[in-house]
Amino acid sequence: MTKYIVIGVVLMSLSSWPLSIALSQLKCMQIERNIIITGVGLFLAALIGTFFLFKKYFQNVDPMMYVLSLFCYDAVSGLGTALELDGYIPTIKSSNVSTVEPYLKTAHGTVITYWNGIVHSILCLFAIALYTRRDSHREIVLYWAGSLLNSMLVLLPGCLTGSSTIKTPTYFNGINLVLPLVTIFYYIQRSPLQARTFLTYPSIFKRPVDLLFIIYFLFASFMAVFKGLAVLGGNPKCMTDYLKVYEPYLTESSNFPKFQALTYEYIFLIYYLCAIYGLLYPGQHWMADWSIIHAGGAAQAQFSYIAGSLHHRTPTAFRSPLKGNAAIAFWGINMALFIVPQLFVWWCQRDPDHYGRTYTVVLATPKPNKLVPARRPVKYQYKDD
Repeated sequence: MTKYIVIGVVLMSLSSWPLSIALSQLKCMQIERNIIITGVGLFLAALIGTFFLFKKYFQNVDPMMYVLSLFCYDAVSGLGTALELDGYIPTIKSSNVSTVEPYLKTAHGTVITYWNGIVHSILCLFAIALYTRRDSHREIVLYWAGSLLNSMLVLLPGCLTGSSTIKTPTYFNGINLVLPLVTIFYYIQRSPLQARTFLTYPSIFKRPVDLLFIIYFLFASFMAVFKGLAVLGGNPKCMTDYLKVYEPYLTESSNFPKFQALTYEYIFLIYYLCAIYGLLYPGQHWMADWSIIHAGGAAQAQFSYIAGSLHHRTPTAFRSPLKGNAAIAFWGINMALFIVPQLFVWWCQRDPDHYGRTYTVVLATPKPNKLVPARRPVKYQYKDD
């Protein structure tokens, strides 16, 4: 019966678009203040509906389920705006929305909205479905949090430093910056208990897969510093030539690509160095959780960067190369930054004694008359007892 929760969240999310269309037809919705009041009202209505939906079947509901449900509602509405802006559906309300959120008119802002409306919505629904099945949803939520965190670390600085006038709704994105941070701390504190391992591991040179990942993280560290210095105005000819030939999108006027490169230099770089340490000295149980968070952030970063660089709204001079040696270098570097973090998650998950465990500790609690058995036993729960 708990499948009705997922169905209810899906229907609620899909209703956000026709509701916003109906309201946008009112002339009063052209005023910034009215848009904010209407948005807050719709969110409160969605929150109340979600609250009663979960309370019908479960006790002590994980508050993250309400957050994920509301996020689906907002993401689906944003997806419709992106489709309007790109001309895939008739323009109805995007003129109002893009007026108060001008960053949506940029190529990078649009592709971030696509990722938000499609991938983030699927992740949220998948986590809710796992929760209602009394299965582990922690991994999906951490991946979503990493992805959302990266998008906000790029979006907010890009908006605040751009040429467009900052409107009040833009500041509401600050909630989406705080939300993944709270989520990460919330689930890290509820990580599975795991005894310290006293296993001995061979030298890194006798662990070829770990060695390959170290080589990748060294390469990613170099590229993070190199690109970061280049967009900050590095004078060496190799940097100026790189921006001109291989990744001209980094110099695009919206500033979003530049802040993505700086996010790699100042935030991703810290993770790379920690991951290298964890591979050199096995038994670091934080590795599994942070590999998931990093993979989510890397996937969102690379999709938005690559898609934005190829978007029709990006001027031709700033688009990424599609042929020749420049294209080979561009796609090789950026696809490695996209794919390898996903492979590293798989590598960490296959060896919990080495990298740590990531399952949900406290499963959902159905009401006595609506008991739902756990679909999959929680692994390793009693291994250290």
